[in-house]
Amino acid sequence: MTAWDPALLAAPPLTEGENRLPPAHKLFALRTLPLGEIRAIGFDMDHTLARYRAPEIDGLAFKKAARLLVRDRGYSPWLLEIEYDPGFAVRGLVLDGLRGNLLKLNRERQVVRACHGSRAMPRPELDVVYGRRRLSTAAKGFRNIDTLFEIPESHLYAQMVDGLDRGLLKAENYLQLFRDVRWAIDSAHRNGEMKAEILEHRHFFIPPDPQLALTLDRLKREGKKLFLLTNSEWSFTHGVLSHLLDGQDEARPRWTDYFDLVVVSSRKPAFFLETPEPVALEGRPRCFTGGHAAWLEAQLGAEGEQILYVGDHIYGDVLRSKKNASWRTLLLVPELERELRLLEARNQDMRDLVRLETTRRRTLRRASVLMDQWKRNRVRRHVLGPRLSAEAAVALDHEAAHLASSAEALQRRAELQNLEMDTLMKSVEAAFNPMWGPMFRDRDEQTRFADQIQQFACAYTGRVGNLYMYDPHATVYAPMPALPHERMI
Repeated sequence: MTAWDPALLAAPPLTEGENRLPPAHKLFALRTLPLGEIRAIGFDMDHTLARYRAPEIDGLAFKKAARLLVRDRGYSPWLLEIEYDPGFAVRGLVLDGLRGNLLKLNRERQVVRACHGSRAMPRPELDVVYGRRRLSTAAKGFRNIDTLFEIPESHLYAQMVDGLDRGLLKAENYLQLFRDVRWAIDSAHRNGEMKAEILEHRHFFIPPDPQLALTLDRLKREGKKLFLLTNSEWSFTHGVLSHLLDGQDEARPRWTDYFDLVVVSSRKPAFFLETPEPVALEGRPRCFTGGHAAWLEAQLGAEGEQILYVGDHIYGDVLRSKKNASWRTLLLVPELERELRLLEARNQDMRDLVRLETTRRRTLRRASVLMDQWKRNRVRRHVLGPRLSAEAAVALDHEAAHLASSAEALQRRAELQNLEMDTLMKSVEAAFNPMWGPMFRDRDEQTRFADQIQQFACAYTGRVGNLYMYDPHATVYAPMPALPHERMI
């Protein structure tokens, strides 16, 4: 047995080919992140430290919410016959509870795609309902689908809108459906039944992550103070994290050994907005419920940009911790791994789209110049007409005919290029999601979700374990900002 026997190592040795990280294992920095200046690193639990098995966890929430609606709100048992469709919705959408619609917005908050119930709405219908104006999602009846917990809510609401339209369900309006679905999803998570089932079958619903314990151990050994900040209550938190971390490292036999401070039932985002007193958990050293950001900073001896918080909720974890506490933020986007695989698989198609669009624009630019030359020709013919010789007039008319036919030919070519590009674009976008396309983009525009990430996250990645491959004292650099003309150099 040699010293390099994997059985003797905490982690397998790196091979020569592992000098370059695969994209799915990278941190993508939006602002330069000096890890050496970070004194404390905090973690959310749900969909951050714990990655639940999807779509099974979503299907469980969907079914439990449907049962609650039938049992407690008197809805038709027809709801119980519906199968959950994990591909129906994606994160970053917006529910319009007043109209029964689900919306995809661009970075300007304009609606670029929508469905009424489960029916896709064509562009003319979108223009009639929403126009091209900016949408205020803070208005009554709107709900941002920003967490993975809300994906089954979207599908359940869409199915209930279909049921109301078809006369299968009774309700006053779409807004009542919206409120009842919101109540059912919240109740399914809060009444304890769903959490009890998850813990009973934790080996199925919570897959282990071998890199998680290694990552936390490395950060702690390098002098970082680690804390847990979760909205889940103690019993569920203990059940989940003991499953993931207990016994993974001889030096840290219990999951609490990885953390300097544990805060459960934290009530985020109120944790960053209010100042309730924390309550110590009896018999659990360094474990509390409640509290607030200023108290937590005092406990850790770190504040503001000395703290990095890792979570999956763009509002509760990232936006509020950054705006109200000035913490640095790392957004967990579990869907990123799939998006990266699809980008790699459709790489040639993406290159073809860029080539087609570049060619189309050049074609249109050339057609525009030819049309301007035709107009100048006609103006000259009109102004100089009486003074032109017959031969000169014929020459100008001949040139005009040639310019017009050339411009028209280029216009037809651009139309064919646009048709080819549109067909390819639809194929690429459908690979991500047939209804919504990619999460971060719609054609050549960024989505509202992508814009929020750029505004409030210092960096984003697919899983906590990706931190293991980064030196805790190094700097993770964001791409150098550049104006369009600088990218040509």
